[in-house]
Amino acid sequence: MRIVSLVMLGLFLIQACSAFNPSTQLVTVNCSPKDTRVMLNGERFDCPAKAYVRRDKKLLVEAYREGYAPYRETIDYHLNKSGENDIAGSIFIIIPIFGLLLPGAWDLDQTEIEIQLEPQK
Repeated sequence: MRIVSLVMLGLFLIQACSAFNPSTQLVTVNCSPKDTRVMLNGERFDCPAKAYVRRDKKLLVEAYREGYAPYRETIDYHLNKSGENDIAGSIFIIIPIFGLLLPGAWDLDQTEIEIQLEPQK
């Protein structure tokens, strides 16, 4: 019985990788012109900006500067390799499927954002 438990634990640790991934992901934002105000999910930053954001939620990016048209984009997320491994591991034992409920199974579609503001007419 003890050997079976150790094998099950080993399979869980190998396949459920997403359970051990961080819940946040680094996003960098560069802007033109410089000194643009950037909002990432409502949190204000001065550009250029670096921030850790949740990897399993959409990211709303907004940029403003006086005399320029505002910028707004939503960055989506997708299942990463760890999440795919969790799905594959669930074929053999059910435990890895729970990794899909955790942020580590996902990645943002874009982590390096370039913003080019256009002057208002």
